Amino acid sequence: MKAMQTEILDIDYTPYVSLTGTAHFTRRSLIEAFKTVKETEPKNVAVELDPRRFMTLNQQSIVGHDFQRCEFIGAAEALGNVDANIWLIDMTEKEIRARISRLMTPAEAFRRPVLYDEYGGIDEVRLWEAGYKEMVIERCMKRLEALRATKPSVWQVLIEDRNTLMAARLAWIASKMVDSKDDPRILAFVGAAHVAGIEKLLQNADLIRKNLMEYDVPFRPPTLVRRVGVVAA
Repeated sequence: MKAMQTEILDIDYTPYVSLTGTAHFTRRSLIEAFKTVKETEPKNVAVELDPRRFMTLNQQSIVGHDFQRCEFIGAAEALGNVDANIWLIDMTEKEIRARISRLMTPAEAFRRPVLYDEYGGIDEVRLWEAGYKEMVIERCMKRLEALRATKPSVWQVLIEDRNTLMAARLAWIASKMVDSKDDPRILAFVGAAHVAGIEKLLQNADLIRKNLMEYDVPFRPPTLVRRVGVVAA
């Protein structure tokens, strides 16, 4: 984490990072991700996945499990036969579980969890598919606030810690591209609940550093999956 201090530039990163908020495993998000990649033709795509989840989801897609395809894999597939970078920017599931286990207090462990139907029990996947994206995000944020009140450690890891790490990794990618004179623009796909927090962090490199220290989030560079265009014989 200490090495991170000199590896990102002191700039506003929002002009370099285009964040797209998604709902995982919805057809609308898959179509939107595919369309966005095709329209913008990015050289750098960042997704809210770690290597293990990326490999698992990619293998499921290859063998034809369409019902398990997510927008992140769709975005990678939309790149097609071109030279491009796919960056995996999320914390691993093992790290998430370990951090929650370490931070959760006995009192939190015994508190009643936030139930899905506390805000009406409506099928939010259908709402998202029908185009009510803002309504779904609003309901999601209400549940997260309830989670923050009852289990703050879980909320911190799932939201603040991951926002911090993903913002740090996006800043690191852009910094490397700026330094090397490569195209620093990044198209990033993350869950809708993460967009506002990551955008706020990307505006201020010092805030990224502060959060890494405050939340004790170890920094490691994101995993790069290199796509190489193949010229037909």
